[in-house]
Amino acid sequence: MTTYNRLKKIIPADQALANQALSRSLRQVKDIFDTDLPAVAEAVGELESNRDLDLINALTTPIPAVVTAFVGNVLATGTGPGNTLTTNDVIGIAAGATVTTEIPVATSVIQELANIGALDGLTANGGTASSSTNGVYTVMSFCLGNAYTIVTPGPPDTFTITIPSPLPGQGTYGPDLSFGNVIDAAFGNLIAAANIVIANIATTYSSETAQANETTNACAEQLVLNVTNCIAAGIDIGNVVNDPANANLVANSVSTVLGLTGQLHDIGLDITAGGAAQFFENIANTTTLSGQAVIASMREGRNIAVLNAVGIVLDTQLVDVNANTTVANNLGTAQYTVAEARANIII
Repeated sequence: MTTYNRLKKIIPADQALANQALSRSLRQVKDIFDTDLPAVAEAVGELESNRDLDLINALTTPIPAVVTAFVGNVLATGTGPGNTLTTNDVIGIAAGATVTTEIPVATSVIQELANIGALDGLTANGGTASSSTNGVYTVMSFCLGNAYTIVTPGPPDTFTITIPSPLPGQGTYGPDLSFGNVIDAAFGNLIAAANIVIANIATTYSSETAQANETTNACAEQLVLNVTNCIAAGIDIGNVVNDPANANLVANSVSTVLGLTGQLHDIGLDITAGGAAQFFENIANTTTLSGQAVIASMREGRNIAVLNAVGIVLDTQLVDVNANTTVANNLGTAQYTVAEARANIII
């Protein structure tokens, strides 16, 4: 006989049914069996309703479409499930996110094109500034090295650049009092010539070009994503490379390092793609003991979580057996020396 059938013999059936429904609902509350009825009754009495919140009360779905759209379009700019943010979305470039996989692909494609002579129009070098086999980039290099520059003494001095035929950008630029004006004019034609060669390569080798562009764009998108999310999160790294003394992130900060090491177990639990564990594994220097210790600590954290899930609780607080102090036995009042403690360690 069910509880309801027994209860309706004692109180009215509708009240018995209501009590049975309340009982089933309460069973879904976490840790409900660790409390008592008076405590639950007191807590229920303090609960608040959504009275006077007409828009909330009118909702027909847990999350309105307008809220979902706002979060998706404005706040959630990550690559995780549902556009959620991952560690790589904010500082992934530091760990080589995207770049380490995409750059080698682009490099391989470019090398293949170079091997078959597809890039000769850009990079071919005949050895001298006047060689007719020089590509556009080679002519640019000679131009910057003043191989085609003639200085006519003044006062004032004048500058002329003459690129011989049949080289890309052939012609005379100047004379002009400003070398900057002359070089700008020459490069205007050289850049136009390079664009023509690049367009021809893209047409002739369309699949290779598409692959190289795709990998390059992926790297750029990763960088832009990191910059955007750092700004949104208020992270101002500062000029770490060119002005480390005035950078906003201080290298080798003791408090930061200690704080990080204390969180490695928790960090290791984030095993999502692009998450914290992947990030720290990528930046850890595995050729050093400390770098490998970072990875080992994260693995230890995951192992502890797995064992805890089946009721095996571990204590990872280790006794410093190298310290020149006595070690207390927590089973009694006896004190042990370091040597005695070592001898009693059970592995």
